[in-house]
Amino acid sequence: MNNFLWALKFLTILPIDREDRIKLNGSGHVVYWFPVAGLCIGIFLSIAYVPLYSVFPPLITDALIILVFIVITGALHLDGLADTCDGIWGGWTKEKRLEIMKDSRIGSFGTIGLICLLGLKYVSLLSIGEIPATNISPFSACIKSVSCFISPVVINKCVALLVMPVVGRWAQVCAAGISAYARNESGTGSFITKGTTRKQVISASFFSVFLFWFFYNLYGFVIFAIIIIFTLGWIWYIKKKIGGMTGDTLGATNEISELVFLLNISLFY
Repeated sequence: MNNFLWALKFLTILPIDREDRIKLNGSGHVVYWFPVAGLCIGIFLSIAYVPLYSVFPPLITDALIILVFIVITGALHLDGLADTCDGIWGGWTKEKRLEIMKDSRIGSFGTIGLICLLGLKYVSLLSIGEIPATNISPFSACIKSVSCFISPVVINKCVALLVMPVVGRWAQVCAAGISAYARNESGTGSFITKGTTRKQVISASFFSVFLFWFFYNLYGFVIFAIIIIFTLGWIWYIKKKIGGMTGDTLGATNEISELVFLLNISLFY
């Protein structure tokens, strides 16, 4: 339970363990809980979406829920994405890229990356319509009793918001488990990367696959396979540029995987 609470504390702004009393058994045990912490975030987003949708038009509701997502995570991974964009595309050597990524100031590449990612997330979420990909999944049997009270659009978007954070945290575990730490000095990224093995990657993958099957049936396996391909391609690209992963690139991996998920989901509607 301590490992789960620490993962939830690290990945969100929830007021957990303000006195720093939680003791860990090692980062390898903590990353097991990253996808579960993502599920908790997704549940919160799904619950928050329903009252927002009942008050505001869909255009505003989708923008507000993305804002809620940013707030609850403390923009942790968006900061990593901005630093990664600045470093990867602003430097000519590995050393220069790592140096730029440590700079707290945001550059033009980071700004462009944030605008593009948030804009695409918003448009992808907005494109989810009334034809559900969940109508042939085990989840469909669970929602028949409430489908006459809640719009199919709301149900579909709530499912996407539920699964999306799980995908991002799974991608972090995957990137940490198959990569070395890129810097010589220690940091948050080194704590996660050095303690994560392929065993944790496999365990996190089983949990994610189950959710995709439960909500999207066979379509879920296709979507998850596409996410794996894009995630592995991104990890290969980062390792080629700086030789491994850092805390910033793990955050960027999270954001890009979530975007790939939303883009794939929008194809089914």
